[in-house]
Amino acid sequence: MGTVKLNIAIAEIIIYFFLLPFSISLTYRHGVYRAFAFFYLCIFCSLRIAAAALGIASENNRENRENLVWSEILGSVGIGPLLLAGFHFLSRLNLNSEPRSLRRLRAIQALYLPHIVALALSIVGGVELSSYRPSPHTSGKQFAQAGISIFLVVFLLYVLLCLITAVTATVAPGEKCILFGVLAAIPFLFIRILYAMLAVSRDRGKFAILNGSATTQLGMAIIQEMVVVLVYIGVGILAPVEEKVQPVEEGQAMQRFSIARTL
Repeated sequence: MGTVKLNIAIAEIIIYFFLLPFSISLTYRHGVYRAFAFFYLCIFCSLRIAAAALGIASENNRENRENLVWSEILGSVGIGPLLLAGFHFLSRLNLNSEPRSLRRLRAIQALYLPHIVALALSIVGGVELSSYRPSPHTSGKQFAQAGISIFLVVFLLYVLLCLITAVTATVAPGEKCILFGVLAAIPFLFIRILYAMLAVSRDRGKFAILNGSATTQLGMAIIQEMVVVLVYIGVGILAPVEEKVQPVEEGQAMQRFSIARTL
């Protein structure tokens, strides 16, 4: 793994052990059922801690290749939870803005399915590429390239929806921090996806999935992810807690039901 990667892994564990409690507290502060964005951050922090721990274990036992393989696989799926958190923030913005666009909300919901497909293809491709006898002609590389290509398309559509929301929607004053946070995270997510694209397209060199450059991974993947997590946590601290409107809606629904029964 090398001294540089070992030091990076130790730093990741320390940092994400510090960020994980913030994500958990924000999940409960905003409500478990209304704060999926922070739930996704909890998943992301947990994945990063597990990946770093497996990386350290692989350094202590270099004969066990599986630890290094799974460390890289868990590290490669970090795009997924961060994008899902962005989807949730964008949905909240469109729900609490004027005019409320059902088309934009449906478009955001439509991004979830290709996102899941891309995540599955990336995991399968990572497993195949990290096998004991990797080959540039294996299906693993094709799976990984297909997965990251879908991620890129989903990301571009997500950016387009963010820009449309920023230009056409009137965001409530308390929700503007969410809009600023979503827009601020876009460049860092792009660099992270760019790194993933370069990693799956090269079998050797500094962008290789296994035994690539630790400093390149640090600059284009690890730091970018940390910045996005910090931005989203900042959004959670500044954003107001959404009011519960369910009791009113239920009362109205029961009233309509009672009227319907009397007719």
